[in-house]
Amino acid sequence: MGRRPKITTDPVAETPEVAAAAPVVRRRRRRTGAIDHVAQTALLVESLLKTRGAQGASQEELQSVIAWARGVHGEAEELKTLVGRPRRQKALASPERMAAFELNKALLDSVLAGTIGVNVSSSGAIVFIDPVTE
Repeated sequence: MGRRPKITTDPVAETPEVAAAAPVVRRRRRRTGAIDHVAQTALLVESLLKTRGAQGASQEELQSVIAWARGVHGEAEELKTLVGRPRRQKALASPERMAAFELNKALLDSVLAGTIGVNVSSSGAIVFIDPVTE
């Protein structure tokens, strides 16, 4: 099987004036993993304040919840780089680490979706609650 012959086009279409008139459109790679931290922070603050009710929340409590969410995203990025290196994957991305990340990611997604609420206990631990029963 040989190559197909090159199809010739109309000589008018190949002139430099026509080629210069049509701009070259280059495709850019889309980033689908971009996280809107501002919108996410607003949702986390709203969830915490909703579960706390009239108590309100201190700045330290809000910062601990936001730091937890950012830690989940940081762990996702780190695990993504480890998956790209199969030799180091077993040593650094243990099944326990993957399970902990998947749990934290599921909790974060549920808080952002509004299906569960987030609270901070008196000891400073993050507590997840059902917003319907609260």
